[in-house]
Amino acid sequence: MMDSRGDAWETASARSGVSSSSGHATAAEEAGGRCCGEAAAANKVFVALPAQHKSGRSTLAWVLRHLAEVAPAAASDGGGRGGAAVVVVAHVHSPAQMIPMSMGGKFHASKLRPEQVSAYRKYEREQVEKDLDEYLEQCTRMKVKCEKIVIENEDIANGITEIILLHGVTKLVMGAAADKQYSRKMRLPKSKTALEVMLKANPSCKIWFVCKEQLIYARELVAPISPNAQSPGTSRGLISNLSAWGGTTNKYANNAVSGCIQRSVSEKVVPAASRTSLKLHSRSTLQEALSGLNMEGTSVDSWDSIRRGSFPSSHLASSTVTEEVTEEVSSDSSSSGIPRDDISTLASCDFPNSAPHHEQGDRDSNANLFDKLEEAFAEVEKYRKQAYDESLRRQKTEEELISYHQMARKSEDLFLNETKQRKEVEEFLAKANVEIKLLKEEMDALKHSRDDIDSKLSEVSEQKVTLEKNAMEYGSTFNDLKDKIAESQALTDSLQLEIEKLKHERDNALKHAEVLHREKQNMISSSNLEWSTEFSLLELQQATQNFSDAMKIGEGGFGCVYRGLLRNTTVAIKMLRSQNLQGQSQFQQEVAVLSRVRHPNLVTLVGYCSEASGLVYEFLPNGSLEDHLACENNTPTLTWQIRTRIIGEICSALIFLHSDKPHAVIHGDLKPANILLNANFVSKLSDFGISCLLNKSSTVSTSFYQTTNPRGTFAYMDPEFLTTGELTARSDIYSFGIIILRLVTGKPALGIAREVEDALDKGVLELLVDRSAGDWPFVQAEKLMLLGLQCAELSRRRRPGRMNDVWRVVEPLMKSVSLPVEPSSGHWLDKNRTPFYFICPISQEVMRDPHIAADGFSYEAEAIKGWLDSGHNTSPMTKSTLENRQLIPNLALCAAVEEFMQQQQKMPPS
Repeated sequence: MMDSRGDAWETASARSGVSSSSGHATAAEEAGGRCCGEAAAANKVFVALPAQHKSGRSTLAWVLRHLAEVAPAAASDGGGRGGAAVVVVAHVHSPAQMIPMSMGGKFHASKLRPEQVSAYRKYEREQVEKDLDEYLEQCTRMKVKCEKIVIENEDIANGITEIILLHGVTKLVMGAAADKQYSRKMRLPKSKTALEVMLKANPSCKIWFVCKEQLIYARELVAPISPNAQSPGTSRGLISNLSAWGGTTNKYANNAVSGCIQRSVSEKVVPAASRTSLKLHSRSTLQEALSGLNMEGTSVDSWDSIRRGSFPSSHLASSTVTEEVTEEVSSDSSSSGIPRDDISTLASCDFPNSAPHHEQGDRDSNANLFDKLEEAFAEVEKYRKQAYDESLRRQKTEEELISYHQMARKSEDLFLNETKQRKEVEEFLAKANVEIKLLKEEMDALKHSRDDIDSKLSEVSEQKVTLEKNAMEYGSTFNDLKDKIAESQALTDSLQLEIEKLKHERDNALKHAEVLHREKQNMISSSNLEWSTEFSLLELQQATQNFSDAMKIGEGGFGCVYRGLLRNTTVAIKMLRSQNLQGQSQFQQEVAVLSRVRHPNLVTLVGYCSEASGLVYEFLPNGSLEDHLACENNTPTLTWQIRTRIIGEICSALIFLHSDKPHAVIHGDLKPANILLNANFVSKLSDFGISCLLNKSSTVSTSFYQTTNPRGTFAYMDPEFLTTGELTARSDIYSFGIIILRLVTGKPALGIAREVEDALDKGVLELLVDRSAGDWPFVQAEKLMLLGLQCAELSRRRRPGRMNDVWRVVEPLMKSVSLPVEPSSGHWLDKNRTPFYFICPISQEVMRDPHIAADGFSYEAEAIKGWLDSGHNTSPMTKSTLENRQLIPNLALCAAVEEFMQQQQKMPPS
């Protein structure tokens, strides 16, 4: 792994042609180019950005928009001495510790070979370079010179601080927080990285913290302090700048500033030019000089000459001398500790005005004055010497403190690094122990598989010889295929012509379909409703207690279903929403279908109400199949025998619908919610509102129904019906396959086919069998699941062509269950044999007047009445107790028996 401090990875590139330094200049080069470097650094604005352009483009946009404010000197200078402002894109790259491999999975860098780690590090760098190029393009679009610098460091804040130190950064812009954390009330950075940089960064670097193109906070810079040229006024200004920064200066900055201030004050007390001993001249000399003082020629330079021991011949005014001495002594004594009272006393001494006629009279007073001056200068010299010694001692102490502070910081960094490394080592050892354990297990498994591989290698070598032989044969076959491709091209051209012909035929078929649709509407309006009864709205209101919620047993998009007592018979009444065209169409469709087809597994239409679009069905007390699969309202779970029987009953009903003459019926919305169960769990198919009738008797065979608005339940709808709008018999087969999978597995319909396929591929098909249905024989469950998968194929061509093909698989499974089953609908197609459900279970003769008992089975009226009159209160078929003794005429079965008998009479004797 590359060390983030020693071997820092830095790259610099600029689209404007400016490239950054590679980083390791010699001392001579550094000294020679220091002036140019400082000027160039003043023109550079460093922007700390993440690798992803979308995360950092707002920060860079703020810099480009405020470049004149961030680097005013460069902006005003233009192309002058310092050059135009340059934006430096700075990025701290944290190398990934977990490296992904091509075989899948991630491994720690320490577990891989050095060349693998090096290759991945090179890939990381290329990705970072590519990402950072987007920032350079953003700068180029704004016509701003740009560079980029990349450094590797595991800690982002330490990496930014390191960039500031290495490159002498004085202007830095970075993010205050993520854009999504921005708020108008934000006044300080929120991110941990920004806060660490604000505390750790060199005080001489000014930092702008930006979030979502808004300036959040600016940390002002603290200019470097020169120990030889710093004045107390400058020091006080520097301290005030740090105080105005909000109290967030670090300990290092305070120590540095305090040291600089102390050195500056010490050197101000004893300037270099004034560190020589102050020597006073003799009293006679001073008296002789003062005797020649004159008010007109006073100057500060004259007093300086007196201090140096050379008195000019020009006259000096006594007031000027007093002011100069007072100022000089006060300045020196304030720094060295001389009492101000002595200075004031000295300053308050009057130097009398000298005039030509008073010179001789004032000599005695001047002598006293010079005595006091001599004593004052001696005192000043003493204090200056003490101040000089004190400054030297303080300077030495400050240097020692700075060195101790640096050593403490280095020790602290070493301690933190050692603690971090120790923690990483402990985590690595824990992971290594786990991985070693896993590797041992893998080694054991590999040892077992190695023997198998050796045996397979011998087989592969034999296969290789065979394949080489086959390759030679395929060479000759390739030439033959080339010729066939040419023939296929010609065939394609001919097929194109045939497609055009088929399109023309399709247009004709669509026109014919429109004609058939009109015929269908006419047929619906004039349907033979002799098997159904028309009820008035008043009768339905009385039967349902004026459609009260207490009688409501179901509700959906079509309308509401109520339970009612109509003419002493419990019925189910469906009230469709007749205010829209869809409700009227659904009403007409159900009446048209159920009034012309009769089957034991189709719900019986007792009557209808055209006045309010109401349909009256036989009442099935056990609700829908969906209720039992979802266990709604504590509905009991169906056993596997009942589920197998239901599969056979629905298959029988679909065979009957698809083979109906002259119009085959496609249900179109086959799902468990539309499969109802009577008292003995006999299933009956319902809800023909969106079914369609296919014309089989016309000259043009129509095997599908075209629509532009597919309706139904998505999970059970044929995928090709959704895309093409063509509804065929295979659409019902797809829905039937999903229902089979639901009955066997108990899983939700959405995605059930894919789940069963995955289990079949993994060999865990047995785990999907619904154990709540009882001890289901796996052989039987497996056959049903395979049948369901075949029916639920996405492509229609791969599904069974007819329901008769499905019946060949379902029929043996039905016969194997112990519960009584409904006879197969395949017998319906056998004209030489009486269907089983036409025979009365009691008298074993063909029924002429079939009636439905409370158990849901149909019996000859006389036979079932005799059974009940003889004192029986149980079902002849299931042996369970009957809920009531009411009998309902099965008009549908009666019509089917009569039709069958008429066909038998027309058939010639065999």
